[in-house]
This record gives sequence, C-alpha cells and structure tokens, in this order.
Amino acid sequence: MPDLRKLYIILLILVSASSVIHTQQGAYISPVVKFSSINGQSVSLIGVKGGWVINNTFVIGAEYYALNSDINSNWVDPFSGIFPLIKLTTGGLNFEYIFIRENIFSASAEIFMGGAGINLQPSRYYGGDFLIWEPQLNANVNLNEWFHLSLGISYRTTSELEIYHINGSGNYPPLDFPIKNFRGWSVSLSFIFGMY
Repeated sequence: MPDLRKLYIILLILVSASSVIHTQQGAYISPVVKFSSINGQSVSLIGVKGGWVINNTFVIGAEYYALNSDINSNWVDPFSGIFPLIKLTTGGLNFEYIFIRENIFSASAEIFMGGAGINLQPSRYYGGDFLIWEPQLNANVNLNEWFHLSLGISYRTTSELEIYHINGSGNYPPLDFPIKNFRGWSVSLSFIFGMY
C-alpha cells in the first residue's frame, strides 16, 4: 500500500506541473522567394527555410538561398578579358518571434545569421566568403491550419569579403569588389506549410 500512495503523489505532482512544463510544439517548411539588389542590379534569390515552433511564439530554424539571377561583377578577369558573373549561395540559422497572433493575421520579427560564398563564372580563379546578418519583419496570413503566406522586409548587412584563389595560388591579381555591393534591402514571399 505505501507504493500505491507514492504513485498517487507522483501523479498528483505531474498533473499539477503539467500546465507549467507542457509546451505546444509545431514545425514548418517554406519555399521562399527574395527580391533584392546586389551590385546595383535587381536580383531574385530562391530558397527554403524550416523551423521548430515553440508555444506558437518562438521559432528556431535554418535557411538556405541561391542567387537566381545573373549579376555582372563590373570587373575584368585579367586572364580571360571578360566580365565574369557572380554566383552566390548562403545558409545559416534563423530565430523568429511571433509577437502578434490572431485567427487570420499574425506578425513576427526574425533574424537570419549565416555565411555566404561567391564564385565568379566562367573565371576559374576567384572565390569569396563573408558573413550575413539579416533582421526581418513579417506580415503573415493564416489561410488554414497548415498553410500560411508571409510577406517580409529585411536589410542584409555583411562582414568583410574574404577573397581566395580557388587553386590555392596567390599569384593572381586581387579581386576588387566592394562588399557594400552585397548589402541592402530585400522583400520576401514565403509559402509556409506546417502546423503551429
């Protein structure tokens, strides 16, 4: 009988604490299209992001994007004599806070922090790396329990551009490309599939 009494006490503690320790979990995945300007040229980036949603409020996730446009580098490759095109990919972590939540509409603030890599095509000699921080505000429309549309506006800032020579040699002329040309505003459209 003492064992049964201990079991009742444990159950009573668990039921009492359940309102405190129970959290509502959810997750989503979302194709994303971003419209921005890089090197003074209008571009689009195609990507995907996903997240784990805690208590319908906090999101911990990841994002990945690739440039979907041709960007002229405004720089002549001394070996080929042409203006190579910039190719860009970026990925990293995303943290989001949903601060307004209604039946149909919601609003959130997020920050994307990651790394980016560029290479010049068809040049075989140059590449570069830098870090990205991109705070963003979102207006969301909840069409049903599992499908949401999100319109966001963000500002992309970067670290310094680290240029490297792809074949490991330092005998090539330096690549003169100002990192400020990668910074700027973006507008994004996300198609969010998930339950939260």
